[in-house]
Amino acid sequence: MSARLRLGTRGSRLAIWQAEWVQAALARAGVVAELVIIETRG
Repeated sequence: MSARLRLGTRGSRLAIWQAEWVQAALARAGVVAELVIIETRG
């Protein structure tokens, strides 16, 4: 059974790059992670 999770990140280029890096590391460990862009105001 493979684990699944949602990985939240801000929408900036840096934040997305960092989240993708973590997503790739998790994938190497067999964890499927979905990136979710979190948008806030203020």
